[in-house]
Amino acid sequence: MSIALMQAANGWVAGIAGAPVLAFVNPLERFGVNWYDFTSQVVAFLIIAWILNRFVFRTVMKNMEERQKAIDEVAANRERIARELQAIEETRNDVLRKAHEEADQIVADTKALVAELLNQEKKRCERLGSELLVKAREDAELDRARLRTELKSEIATMIVNLTAKLTQMNLGAADRERMLQSAIQEISVMSQD
Repeated sequence: MSIALMQAANGWVAGIAGAPVLAFVNPLERFGVNWYDFTSQVVAFLIIAWILNRFVFRTVMKNMEERQKAIDEVAANRERIARELQAIEETRNDVLRKAHEEADQIVADTKALVAELLNQEKKRCERLGSELLVKAREDAELDRARLRTELKSEIATMIVNLTAKLTQMNLGAADRERMLQSAIQEISVMSQD
Protein backbone atom coordinates (compact mmCIF):
# COMPACT_ATOMS: atom_id res chain seq x y z
CA MET A 1 0.00 0.00 0.00
CA SER A 2 2.79 2.38 0.44
CA ILE A 3 3.28 2.40 -3.31
CA ALA A 4 -0.34 3.35 -3.76
CA LEU A 5 0.05 6.17 -1.26
CA MET A 6 3.17 7.37 -2.91
CA GLN A 7 1.52 7.32 -6.23
CA ALA A 8 -1.46 9.11 -4.76
CA ALA A 9 0.86 11.65 -3.27
CA ASN A 10 2.43 12.10 -6.68
CA GLY A 11 -1.00 12.61 -8.19
CA TRP A 12 -1.73 9.10 -9.41
CA VAL A 13 -4.73 7.26 -8.08
CA ALA A 14 -5.66 3.74 -9.10
CA GLY A 15 -8.83 3.54 -11.04
CA ILE A 16 -11.48 0.76 -11.15
CA ALA A 17 -9.57 -1.57 -13.36
CA GLY A 18 -6.40 -0.79 -11.63
CA ALA A 19 -5.30 1.73 -14.22
CA PRO A 20 -3.77 4.85 -12.82
CA VAL A 21 -5.93 8.04 -12.93
CA LEU A 22 -4.63 11.57 -12.41
CA ALA A 23 -6.11 13.27 -9.34
CA PHE A 24 -6.13 17.07 -8.71
CA VAL A 25 -3.38 18.09 -6.40
CA ASN A 26 -2.79 21.75 -5.54
CA PRO A 27 0.63 22.68 -6.96
CA LEU A 28 0.95 25.71 -4.64
CA GLU A 29 1.08 23.47 -1.62
CA ARG A 30 3.86 21.59 -3.26
CA PHE A 31 5.90 24.84 -3.27
CA GLY A 32 4.99 25.68 0.30
CA VAL A 33 2.41 28.38 -0.38
CA ASN A 34 0.19 29.27 2.55
CA TRP A 35 -3.33 30.21 1.44
CA TYR A 36 -3.85 32.68 4.26
CA ASP A 37 -0.61 34.55 3.52
CA PHE A 38 -1.26 34.42 -0.24
CA THR A 39 -4.77 35.90 0.16
CA SER A 40 -3.58 38.66 2.49
CA GLN A 41 -0.78 39.59 0.08
CA VAL A 42 -3.23 39.71 -2.84
CA VAL A 43 -5.60 41.95 -0.81
CA ALA A 44 -2.67 44.21 0.25
CA PHE A 45 -1.50 44.40 -3.36
CA LEU A 46 -5.00 45.36 -4.53
CA ILE A 47 -5.31 48.02 -1.81
CA ILE A 48 -1.89 49.48 -2.66
CA ALA A 49 -2.74 49.36 -6.38
CA TRP A 50 -6.04 51.16 -5.72
CA ILE A 51 -4.31 53.83 -3.56
CA LEU A 52 -1.59 54.33 -6.16
CA ASN A 53 -4.16 54.50 -8.93
CA ARG A 54 -6.38 56.86 -7.00
CA PHE A 55 -3.80 59.29 -5.66
CA VAL A 56 -0.56 58.85 -7.59
CA PHE A 57 -1.16 57.51 -11.09
CA ARG A 58 -4.13 59.77 -11.78
CA THR A 59 -2.18 62.83 -10.59
CA VAL A 60 0.88 61.78 -12.56
CA MET A 61 -1.23 61.05 -15.63
CA LYS A 62 -3.08 64.35 -15.20
CA ASN A 63 0.26 66.20 -14.98
CA MET A 64 1.56 64.33 -18.01
CA GLU A 65 -1.61 65.18 -19.97
CA GLU A 66 -1.26 68.85 -18.98
CA ARG A 67 2.39 68.84 -20.01
CA GLN A 68 1.49 67.12 -23.28
CA LYS A 69 -1.21 69.75 -23.89
CA ALA A 70 1.30 72.50 -23.11
CA ILE A 71 3.81 70.90 -25.48
CA ASP A 72 1.12 70.59 -28.17
CA GLU A 73 0.11 74.23 -27.62
CA VAL A 74 3.75 75.34 -27.88
CA ALA A 75 4.16 73.32 -31.07
CA ALA A 76 0.90 74.73 -32.47
CA ASN A 77 1.95 78.26 -31.48
CA ARG A 78 5.35 77.74 -33.04
CA GLU A 79 3.71 76.57 -36.28
CA ARG A 80 1.21 79.46 -36.16
CA ILE A 81 3.99 81.95 -35.48
CA ALA A 82 6.05 80.46 -38.31
CA ARG A 83 3.06 80.82 -40.67
CA GLU A 84 2.40 84.36 -39.49
CA LEU A 85 6.07 85.21 -39.85
CA GLN A 86 6.06 83.77 -43.36
CA ALA A 87 2.93 85.78 -44.19
CA ILE A 88 4.51 88.94 -42.76
CA GLU A 89 7.69 88.27 -44.72
CA GLU A 90 5.68 87.80 -47.92
CA THR A 91 3.73 90.99 -47.22
CA ARG A 92 6.97 92.87 -46.54
CA ASN A 93 8.46 91.54 -49.78
CA ASP A 94 5.32 92.55 -51.69
CA VAL A 95 5.40 96.03 -50.16
CA LEU A 96 9.10 96.39 -50.98
CA ARG A 97 8.56 95.12 -54.52
CA LYS A 98 5.67 97.56 -55.03
CA ALA A 99 7.73 100.40 -53.55
CA HIS A 100 10.61 99.59 -55.91
CA GLU A 101 8.23 99.44 -58.86
CA GLU A 102 6.65 102.77 -57.88
CA ALA A 103 10.08 104.32 -57.36
CA ASP A 104 11.25 103.03 -60.73
CA GLN A 105 8.06 104.37 -62.33
CA ILE A 106 8.52 107.76 -60.64
CA VAL A 107 12.15 107.90 -61.78
CA ALA A 108 11.16 106.94 -65.33
CA ASP A 109 8.34 109.52 -65.36
CA THR A 110 10.67 112.16 -63.98
CA LYS A 111 13.33 111.37 -66.57
CA ALA A 112 10.74 111.58 -69.34
CA LEU A 113 9.40 114.86 -67.94
CA VAL A 114 12.91 116.31 -67.61
CA ALA A 115 13.75 115.22 -71.17
CA GLU A 116 10.54 116.81 -72.43
CA LEU A 117 11.19 120.03 -70.49
CA LEU A 118 14.77 120.14 -71.77
CA ASN A 119 13.54 119.61 -75.31
CA GLN A 120 10.94 122.38 -74.90
CA GLU A 121 13.54 124.74 -73.41
CA LYS A 122 15.97 123.89 -76.20
CA LYS A 123 13.33 124.67 -78.82
CA ARG A 124 12.38 127.88 -77.00
CA CYS A 125 16.04 128.92 -76.80
CA GLU A 126 16.53 128.10 -80.49
CA ARG A 127 13.41 130.09 -81.35
CA LEU A 128 14.56 133.03 -79.20
CA GLY A 129 18.03 132.79 -80.72
CA SER A 130 16.55 132.78 -84.21
CA GLU A 131 14.31 135.72 -83.34
CA LEU A 132 17.26 137.61 -81.84
CA LEU A 133 19.36 136.81 -84.91
CA VAL A 134 16.60 137.98 -87.24
CA LYS A 135 16.13 141.12 -85.15
CA ALA A 136 19.89 141.74 -85.11
CA ARG A 137 20.01 141.31 -88.90
CA GLU A 138 17.06 143.66 -89.28
CA ASP A 139 18.71 146.17 -86.95
CA ALA A 140 21.99 145.81 -88.85
CA GLU A 141 20.16 146.27 -92.14
CA LEU A 142 18.37 149.33 -90.77
CA ASP A 143 21.66 150.72 -89.45
CA ARG A 144 23.32 150.04 -92.80
CA ALA A 145 20.46 151.75 -94.64
CA ARG A 146 20.57 154.66 -92.20
CA LEU A 147 24.35 154.90 -92.59
CA ARG A 148 24.04 154.79 -96.38
CA THR A 149 21.48 157.53 -96.24
CA GLU A 150 23.70 159.60 -93.95
CA LEU A 151 26.70 158.87 -96.15
CA LYS A 152 24.85 159.89 -99.26
CA SER A 153 23.69 162.98 -97.48
CA GLU A 154 27.27 163.84 -96.44
CA ILE A 155 28.59 163.10 -99.90
CA ALA A 156 25.95 165.31 -101.39
CA THR A 157 26.80 168.05 -98.90
CA MET A 158 30.50 167.70 -99.68
CA ILE A 159 29.89 167.81 -103.39
CA VAL A 160 27.74 170.87 -102.92
CA ASN A 161 30.46 172.48 -100.77
CA LEU A 162 33.16 171.50 -103.25
CA THR A 163 31.16 172.80 -106.11
CA ALA A 164 30.56 176.02 -104.24
CA LYS A 165 34.25 176.37 -103.53
CA LEU A 166 35.14 175.63 -107.11
CA THR A 167 32.70 178.16 -108.41
CA GLN A 168 33.99 180.81 -106.06
CA MET A 169 37.53 180.23 -107.04
CA ASN A 170 38.88 181.11 -110.31
CA LEU A 171 40.99 178.16 -110.80
CA GLY A 172 42.42 176.75 -113.84
CA ALA A 173 41.26 173.56 -115.44
CA ALA A 174 44.18 171.62 -113.98
CA ASP A 175 43.45 172.86 -110.47
CA ARG A 176 39.81 172.03 -110.81
CA GLU A 177 40.66 168.57 -112.05
CA ARG A 178 43.07 168.00 -109.16
CA MET A 179 40.50 169.14 -106.55
CA LEU A 180 37.86 167.01 -108.17
CA GLN A 181 40.14 163.96 -108.03
CA SER A 182 40.95 164.71 -104.36
CA ALA A 183 37.24 164.96 -103.47
CA ILE A 184 36.52 161.68 -105.30
CA GLN A 185 39.28 159.97 -103.36
CA GLU A 186 37.95 161.30 -100.03
CA ILE A 187 34.47 160.17 -100.92
CA SER A 188 35.70 156.68 -101.89
CA VAL A 189 37.68 156.42 -98.61
CA MET A 190 34.58 157.46 -96.61
CA SER A 191 32.35 155.02 -98.43
CA GLN A 192 34.75 152.16 -97.67
CA ASP A 193 34.74 152.91 -93.94
